[in-house]
Amino acid sequence: MSRPRARTAAGVIPYGQHRPRVAPSAFVAPGAWVIGRVTLEQDASVWFGAVVRADMDPIVIGPGSIVEDNAVVHGRVTTGRGAIVAHGAVVQDCSLGDRAVLGANSVAFNATIGEGAIVTIGSVVYPGTVIPPFTVFRNGAGGNHPSIQPVGDRLKKWDAGSYRALIEVYRQTALDQRARADRRSARRPRSARKAAGG
Repeated sequence: MSRPRARTAAGVIPYGQHRPRVAPSAFVAPGAWVIGRVTLEQDASVWFGAVVRADMDPIVIGPGSIVEDNAVVHGRVTTGRGAIVAHGAVVQDCSLGDRAVLGANSVAFNATIGEGAIVTIGSVVYPGTVIPPFTVFRNGAGGNHPSIQPVGDRLKKWDAGSYRALIEVYRQTALDQRARADRRSARRPRSARKAAGG
């Protein structure tokens, strides 16, 4: 049985000749935008208000990776498996390794974020920065020297797989709404359906 994609048709759009490639198991929430040369791999998800805009360079959101609400992804960006771009983060021209986390409201430009690395909430990752695997990166916009320390057990709090259950609830809700709409449409007289374009 193929799974329905719970997304608005307007939210996944081409740019010129380039159309997003969305795996059947990927999820794009209503109100999110996925544009141009984007690849959403298996079980990847893009949440409410997020924008993944590949009108300049390709973007690949890896298997099981998450782009949370109101995040912006632009430029040449790739994520590994199970990476998280958290709420309100901005990422441009970066690579994120498997299980890497770009914290809420953080900003990263032209950087490499290693496997299992965590960029803390509100941090700024300046161009050319390489964050080693399994470290925590902390920095602010004021130009203070960044702090890097071992990740320890902090990754336990950041599991992209925890979103799978949420996705299934949203999918089921979309199916239920579609079924109710179909039943309502079937109950209308044929002349009313014709007038409504149904």
